[in-house]
Amino acid sequence: MKYIKFIVASYLLILFSACGNDVNQKTGKSQEAIREELLKAVELQEAEMHKSPELNIAVAGVAIKAYYDFTTMFPEDSLTPDYIFKSAEIATATKQYPQALAYYQTIEEKYTSYSLYKESLFLQASLLDNFINDDAKAKVVYEKLIAKYPSSSYANDAKFAIANLGKTDEELHKEFMKKNGEK
Repeated sequence: MKYIKFIVASYLLILFSACGNDVNQKTGKSQEAIREELLKAVELQEAEMHKSPELNIAVAGVAIKAYYDFTTMFPEDSLTPDYIFKSAEIATATKQYPQALAYYQTIEEKYTSYSLYKESLFLQASLLDNFINDDAKAKVVYEKLIAKYPSSSYANDAKFAIANLGKTDEELHKEFMKKNGEK
């Protein structure tokens, strides 16, 4: 039964994305009915992801698609920034770093009042720093975070990250050992 629900939800996601914002005209459903169906698809995918302690990449991909479909259809909905943020987290966990970066950048550009905005900026810079290896862009985002939120804990972490940009793990280890008086 769970696989039937999974297949139905996947089919609905494909149908909605193929129809775009005109889906209500093609299906005869109201915006609210479409929203509710997309929310059910998201909930189903979230439940599917949480069934296993290990992240299933295929299920993660379908979950990202469910989030995408909802956020595309309802960009002004209060859930949209959360779904974009969750998409970024899943994309990071599945090593889809450019995709994760794009999600964080969307939050930066369109959802500046989002409750996890500061965290989103920091994670964007961290992706650039640690996984995409673009220290110059990482520094720009870290500096933007520091300028906008100088007293936040993320600003302190950003300052530390800037001070360590471009250093190898070995160099960082040596500095740590030296700082702690160890050889």
